[in-house]
Amino acid sequence: MARLLAVILGTAATFALFAVSFVLPPLGFFTGLLAPFPVVYYRLRQGRGPAFAILALAGAALTAAVSPNAGAIYLLQCGVIALLLPELLLRGHSAARTIAWTTGVSAAVVAVVTGILALVSNQDLQQALSGEISTSISRALALYEKSGVKGEELSMVKKSMDMAAALLIRIYPSLVTILLGIMAGCNLALIRRPAFLMGYRFNLGNFKDLRLPEPLVWLLIAAGFAMLVPNEFVTIPALNVLVVTATLYFLQGLAVIQTIIARQAFYSVIRLFFWVMLLVQPYLAAIVAVLGIFDLWGDFRTPKKQENL
Repeated sequence: MARLLAVILGTAATFALFAVSFVLPPLGFFTGLLAPFPVVYYRLRQGRGPAFAILALAGAALTAAVSPNAGAIYLLQCGVIALLLPELLLRGHSAARTIAWTTGVSAAVVAVVTGILALVSNQDLQQALSGEISTSISRALALYEKSGVKGEELSMVKKSMDMAAALLIRIYPSLVTILLGIMAGCNLALIRRPAFLMGYRFNLGNFKDLRLPEPLVWLLIAAGFAMLVPNEFVTIPALNVLVVTATLYFLQGLAVIQTIIARQAFYSVIRLFFWVMLLVQPYLAAIVAVLGIFDLWGDFRTPKKQENL
């Protein structure tokens, strides 16, 4: 009876979290990130059987209530994360390793399934993506016109959107990978407290101690040089690798800054000021990523010993 109730509650919760993205897109982006959580929670509480049942029933419910595409997207985005993340935690993996493996396997599954569907349907994915983005731009421009934006100002907005769309089409694979990583990280952060109350003692480590493998910097350097090759078959994959690795070094830079700020007298105030600056000044993210790269040689987190003269 307890397992049946868990399946019903878990299915309703994950269905609601994911379905919001089709009803209220801005809010749904955030609720969609948490859609795997009910499956992860009941996997730890009730075992694999209920977790598989929740995932399958939620996918079927989304297919029936919204569309077959919605059910397929749910299973692709949430399926691997919801099932693999708790398994890795139960096997004693750290937070960084759990997120890395979950994201990597999930991205690989999405790529393989998407490729198979493209071959079966004989559809050009890039062309389909371009069409969706063009439709979104047209809708956005219509809203700008209704709000009173006209003439040269509207032309500049359109030009900016076209440039952003061209970049988005090129880096779409890396954005999907990053999104899956964010989803895995959010669900891991959310399950920590409930898992502790269930009696689990996962060795997740501390974010401030995050250190990327040193050889990763050579992948970043190689991707940067590959961008100089005048061939899109080389530059587009290189650009996607560059975006993903730069994001990883941004996270390492955040870990460095967290460590440095934690040593200061007014820790809470300085941390709040930093996050506000990061939100209002996006270029600061590039500085944080560079700091993460140079931490390989500078080791900024190790306190410098003062020598007595």
